[in-house]
This record gives sequence, structure tokens and C-alpha cells, in this order.
Amino acid sequence: MTKRLAQKILALALLGILLWIPLLLEQDVIYERIGYRDQVIRDIATTFTGEQVVTGPMVIIPWSLSYQAKIWDDKTKSYQLTDKKRSGRYLLLPEQLNSEAVVSTSTRQRGIYEVPVYKTRLDMQGRFSNAGLLSHQKQLEEEYQGTLSWGKATLSVMVSDMRGIVDEPSVQWQQQSLNIQPGSQLASHTQGVHGAIPAFSASLTQSVDFSVAMQIRGMERLLLTPVGDYNRISMQSDWQHPSFTGRYLPESYTLTDNGFAADWSTSPFSADLQSVARECLTGNYCLFADYAVGADFIQPVDMYVQAERSIKYGLLFIGVTFIVFFLFEVLKQLQIHPVQYGMVGMALALFYMLLISLSEHISFGLAYLLATLACTGLLGIYLSAVLKSLLRGVSFAAGLSALYGLLFVIISSEDYALLMGSVLIFAILAISMIMTRKVDWYQVGGRSEKPVQAKEKPAG
Repeated sequence: MTKRLAQKILALALLGILLWIPLLLEQDVIYERIGYRDQVIRDIATTFTGEQVVTGPMVIIPWSLSYQAKIWDDKTKSYQLTDKKRSGRYLLLPEQLNSEAVVSTSTRQRGIYEVPVYKTRLDMQGRFSNAGLLSHQKQLEEEYQGTLSWGKATLSVMVSDMRGIVDEPSVQWQQQSLNIQPGSQLASHTQGVHGAIPAFSASLTQSVDFSVAMQIRGMERLLLTPVGDYNRISMQSDWQHPSFTGRYLPESYTLTDNGFAADWSTSPFSADLQSVARECLTGNYCLFADYAVGADFIQPVDMYVQAERSIKYGLLFIGVTFIVFFLFEVLKQLQIHPVQYGMVGMALALFYMLLISLSEHISFGLAYLLATLACTGLLGIYLSAVLKSLLRGVSFAAGLSALYGLLFVIISSEDYALLMGSVLIFAILAISMIMTRKVDWYQVGGRSEKPVQAKEKPAG
């Protein structure tokens, strides 16, 4: 390999490294814009409402136990019977709970950023049984040999952000309407609503039907907690790109151009919610939300994610372009100066800045098309002069446009992006190897370095 060729390759390698710097700076711009977007989401959540987790309904019942205990009396040197009292609260969970959420979505905009928000019509129906109360009463009375009495019972529904409760919930307890008040009546989670209900039977097993209807607004995520022994949850929405989240995935779901529908079902064996209920009453934490299910209302691939994916191929595009130029030099015996390489590389690097700035104001697809036309058009005009042929310049611009088209397909795909990117890189390498398989690299450049013999002047 000639010295001239080695110097050219070294210069191109250094130029490629230098062009990596603007790509890194543009990637920092993407991360900065993502930070601005996340700040907008937090600001809207502060002034509007945040993600919603709905837990309940549950019944809170205070209890008081009167009993006698033997206390040692130092004066009489004997045990004396003394009246004692213990008190607490019992959290009764539904025996059966069916929840249906119908979610309509919209967007809130601040500046150039849009955030998905929703309004939900939530209907919950089910049945409470006092079997747990009777079991708790029997256990305490046998343990302390006393008498337990129940206080005034309250039906409670917990909501993660009370600002999202649009109207007063409608609650029916055995076809009797309840007066609903704000607050969950739980110290570990105060946000929610509650209403007084008639007392359960203290001696006979009793089942009571209930229904709750409420409208809730929120943003980005909606979760429902299956607090019953047996639960069925259904969710319908006009959002086309849900991301199902929570402790359990839906048993079945359908996705259409008009939205989605999903169904969950759980049993008492899915989780030990009784221990969670006891901790919710006696501790500082109420961990029911850890068992919630639902969906995120997000864009699976937004403009910044797509821009970040595309810029990862920036150095590859620059390298491919340099390789093509180099092949023109080798195969067509052209002379392309490193400055011309640098001009083309900067045009390719500028593509991503155009893409980011345009996509914040128009759709990503249109922004990608305009940025591609701008860069390939500029390169087509410039390379027509560099390669000394209009046909070569137009052909190069067309090939680069096709390459950008493939890149758009890659970054728009969620499941096959890595596979398609790997195939593209392999194809480029294969084409380069096939085109140069017969090149004698030891002789490349020798033609241009042969000494030119001076012509003899004619005598006379």
C-alpha cells in the first residue's frame, strides 16, 4: 500500500472521529429536550391531576372488647379481677368485586409538548359478607373471654389523587343511597371518599350488595386494585397504544384502530390481601397499590425516542458515505479532497438537528421527509461537482435517500429494530467487500504517483 493511500485512510479515520463530536452534541440536545418534556409532564400533573390508582371499596369497622384480667395486687398479695378494654378497627374486603372502567382520552398541551390525559367512568359492583367480622369477633372473645361490640361502619374508596374526582360518587348499599364525604378514613392513605353504612349483623352471617359509580380524571396511567376475594376487572378506551402494567397482565385483550379492551380476573389465591389490610390499619403504609392492574396511556415510540434511535446510526451513515467516496476514488480514479469529505460529513450530521427541531412542530414522519430531502438535495448538488458528473451526484443522492428510508423503517419498528439494523449493517459490509474483492490494495494509488517524464523539446 502506498504512502499516499495510507495517509488518506488515516485522514478519513481522524475526520470520522471529529464528526462524531457533533453527533454526540446532538444526542445531548435530545436528552435535554426529553428533560424539558418530563418537566412539563410534572408541571401539568401538579396543576391538573396525576396518575390514578383506585382502591376499594372497603368497609372500616371500629370494635371495642370488654374483658376481665387478673392483676397482681401487692397489698392483698393476690390476683384481683380488673375490667379491661381493647379497641381497634377491622378492614373488611369485598367477597366479590366487578369493576368496569370506560376511559376517554385527550391531550393537554404546554408549549410544544403534549401530554395524554383521560376521563374515566368507573362502575364497581359486588358483595360484602360479614363472615370475616364474625370470625374476628369469635377469635377475640375466646382469647380474652370477653364481649366484643362493633361501632359505626364506613364504606371507603381510596384514590391516589383526589383532584381527579370530577363529581360526587353515587354509592348504593342494598339499594340505599349513601351520603359520600371526602377522605378515606385511613391514616396511612387519606385521599379518597367515604360514607356511613348500616351495621352488619353481629350474630348471623349476612351478605350485602353494593354499587359505586364515579368519574375520575387523570393522566398517563390508570390502575384499579382488585381488593375482593374474587375480582373481575374490565377496561375499555379509545387509546390505541396501551402499555398494560401492574401486578398482573390481562387475561385477554383486543387492540383495534378504535382503541383497546382488556379483562383481568383474580382469586383469593393470587395474593394475601388480608395481611395488607391489617398493615394498612396499623402501620404507616398502605400497599394495596402494589397489587393494582391497569394501563399506561403513552406513545410507544415518540419523536425523541425515534430521533435518539436514528442518531445512533449517524456514525454508520458517515462511514458508509466515506466508503462510497473512497470506492469512487479507487475504481473511477477520481481525486476527492479530505475537505470535501468533511463537507459531506457535516451535511449528514446536520440531518439529525433538522430532524429534532422540525419534529417538535410537525409530525415525525413529515419532519423526517423534509430533513431527508434537504440533506440529500444539498449533497446531490454538491457531489455533482465533486464527482464531476450530474448523473453520479443524482445517483448518490438517490442511494442516500433509499438508505434514509430504510433507517426510518428501522426506527419506527418496536419489535424488529435491532434485527433490521443488524441486517442493514451486514448488507453494507457485504456490498463493500464484493465491490472491492478484486482490488489490489498494494497497487492502489501507484498510478497517480508514477513520475511524469518531461517531453523533449524539438531541435532547432
